[in-house]
Amino acid sequence: MTQAAWLPPIFSFKDLPRRVLVGRLLFFLLILLLLATSVICTVAAFTWIDKPFAGFLVNQRMVLGNYGGYGWTGTQAGIRYPDKIKKADDRPVSSMRDLEEVITATRIGDPIRYTVQRGRELIEVRIPTMRFTALDLVETFGITFLAGILYLVIGVIVFVLKPDTGVSWAFFAVCFFLSAYAITSFDLQSSHLGFVRLYLIARAFIPATVLHLSLIFPEPLRLTERHPSIQLLPYLLGAILVVPMEILYPRDGFLPFYQAATVYMVISAVALVASTLRVYFQRASVLARQRAKVVLFGAALAFPIPAILSLGALVGHSLGMTLQTNFMAIPVVVFPAAIAYAIVKHNLFDVDVFIKRTVGYGLMTVIVGTGYFAVHVTMRKFVLDPLFGAQAENVYPIIFALLVVFFFNPVNHRVQEGVDRLFFRKQYDFKATVGALSDALTSVVDLNEIIGKVIGTVRKEMFVDSAGIVLLDDRKKACQAIFIGDGPVNAPEQKKDLCVAYDDPLLALLAREKKLITKYDLAEDPQYEPVRESCGQRFAEIGASLALPLFYRDEFTGVLALGTKKSGHFYTREDIDLLKTVSSMTSTAIEQVREKGEKQMVMQLFSKHVSPEVAEAVWNEREQFLEGGRPRSQKLLVTVLFTDLKGFSTLSEKTDPQALMDLLNTYMDTIAKCVMDHGGVVDDYFGDGMKANFGVPLPRTTEAEIRQDAVNAVNAALAMEKEMIRLNARMQEQGLPTLKMRVGIYTGHVVAGSLGSTERMKYTTVGDTVNTASRLESFDKDLMLPHLETSPCRIIIGESTLRFLGDQFQTQRVGELSLKGKEEKITAHCVIGRATKRSPVS
Repeated sequence: MTQAAWLPPIFSFKDLPRRVLVGRLLFFLLILLLLATSVICTVAAFTWIDKPFAGFLVNQRMVLGNYGGYGWTGTQAGIRYPDKIKKADDRPVSSMRDLEEVITATRIGDPIRYTVQRGRELIEVRIPTMRFTALDLVETFGITFLAGILYLVIGVIVFVLKPDTGVSWAFFAVCFFLSAYAITSFDLQSSHLGFVRLYLIARAFIPATVLHLSLIFPEPLRLTERHPSIQLLPYLLGAILVVPMEILYPRDGFLPFYQAATVYMVISAVALVASTLRVYFQRASVLARQRAKVVLFGAALAFPIPAILSLGALVGHSLGMTLQTNFMAIPVVVFPAAIAYAIVKHNLFDVDVFIKRTVGYGLMTVIVGTGYFAVHVTMRKFVLDPLFGAQAENVYPIIFALLVVFFFNPVNHRVQEGVDRLFFRKQYDFKATVGALSDALTSVVDLNEIIGKVIGTVRKEMFVDSAGIVLLDDRKKACQAIFIGDGPVNAPEQKKDLCVAYDDPLLALLAREKKLITKYDLAEDPQYEPVRESCGQRFAEIGASLALPLFYRDEFTGVLALGTKKSGHFYTREDIDLLKTVSSMTSTAIEQVREKGEKQMVMQLFSKHVSPEVAEAVWNEREQFLEGGRPRSQKLLVTVLFTDLKGFSTLSEKTDPQALMDLLNTYMDTIAKCVMDHGGVVDDYFGDGMKANFGVPLPRTTEAEIRQDAVNAVNAALAMEKEMIRLNARMQEQGLPTLKMRVGIYTGHVVAGSLGSTERMKYTTVGDTVNTASRLESFDKDLMLPHLETSPCRIIIGESTLRFLGDQFQTQRVGELSLKGKEEKITAHCVIGRATKRSPVS
């Protein structure tokens, strides 16, 4: 069976190395373990709804934990962690079962007298029993269970997106133990189903996994790279702590090891933060620094509230206050979520924007909120109460509405503007940059100048060390690659023409992905593993840190590649937006220049030999006509016309060269105009002869169009006859001998296309049809027919052309033409003129 296409690669077990296979099986087993634990704990937790309880929760050691509700009777009575319940109504209690027997025998709401050990003294306190409500369940089990599930989901997402890597395994281990710790917390304090064993394991291995993560993230320590086995040390310390805890619990002897695990947890958290700060301040890679920003930002969001509450708890103990830690579970989730984002996301372009926006608008909220509170207190104390006394409460809503409209909204608006200027001012003027580049590109007509303008603008505005463009040339199946970078110190910039193959794997990847790709994507994203080595090598060769594909009308045309910022900072979202705009403008400008060159080439090929309308039609149909920047070779059914002058060699011997050239130019202009006026294309001139095609360059798709080409060719020849009569009349006036011309016309298949180099190219037709038309022109040069004695033009056509003419012309069969290499003869016919209604056609 093949793997379903929609399943992530993590579910593929085919052809995996043994180590990876075992790892993935362990990954799924750990998930199943947590899911089973979650189900059991959830079912047990729901049995507590409507259950009578003491107004507080205790563990198996009968010690209260920082876990509960602030409205519970036990909290209100002042008992707190680590108080230990010794007696209930003078009855010794050593287990939850003993306590539940006392509670069951007491009506809900009636107090129970407890003897509580607090440190070395015993105190007595009366606490009414309560009924455990659904809201109590949400505030205790619900909060920690949700946090546990979030930890698990975050860890699974990271592992699925980046499977089998050291970082993803370390982070999944962190999330697994955090999830187990959170999910089993309620059972530890209430149900006592035995999940305390998993809870203690998590307590010991959370710091171990966090410390492991600090050794390899955001960037591996040099010590870790030199001695990979050091990554096992944190787990060894965790095992040293968990074994005595499991053996000694619930006896008091386990406490030193439990406290040591708490200290270990603090040390590991400090180590992770220290590792992140080291990366941030020691100028590591730009991606590592961006990851460090994310982690530090997550810590800044996640820990202040729990830290403040924990500090309050320390003070509160001495003041008789109680802190319930279950309410701190959700904010802490932000920290692993930030780490997960930093691990999975390769292009952290938006990090600075997120941080600035959060800090900026948080500052705005503080300013506006403080202002509101100050105005509120001032107005009430010094204005409303003195003026209105008891009626102040009735007047205040009206005054508040006026304050919102005329004071708070304007202040809020001004503060927001200030925050935007402070946190979101751009390092360059986006619109000005785009406008300047647009003006520059529209004024440039040379491809190399365009490339230079784009690279120069990007390097100047983004302050990057190097930038370059790779352009695809479909015609030559090659690439043009130009890169400009910094030279040595105090040296001018260096221009490099790199050799990039047309089928380069990086070009193929960008054409397929159709999106920006960084070297970090290649290094870390599993989907790029098959091309990681080849494309990574190309990135290194061109000195690029990111590459953006160039597309024009959904066609891949090249690549815009950038090096690193000279400031050492990472690219921002504004940078990427500017790059996308620049790439779009560049693609358009390059294609416009190419189109201009192609149009110039087309016009050079045709504009002198066809009417402007035909030339424009050729350009408008260039998609089917051009390929690789030159006319596409194609097989067409056309009518070919050849002309030649009879006796021109004799005339050239007796005529002044300049007068002869003037005469020849006049003759050629005249007959070329006849061709173009009838929709033909002048193919070539040779001496006093000319070749023309009817039916090119755009293919004819219907028989009516092919028939019309044949008719147009004969009409053009008849028009030439009339022009020859006028030309001979002028020659007679000048005392020059008259001229006669021969025309050969044949209809058939040809191969049409461009011949010659790019600099000297012409559009022509080749094939038997061309040869036959030429032979018809020279057929029996001394052939005399009655009408030819007075006509200066002899028009010979082939049988294939005659079939398309119908009854529009009067013709006469004149003989057969033998072609070299062919047994079949061609029947030749002479066109006498246009047919009248009764004129016969032979």
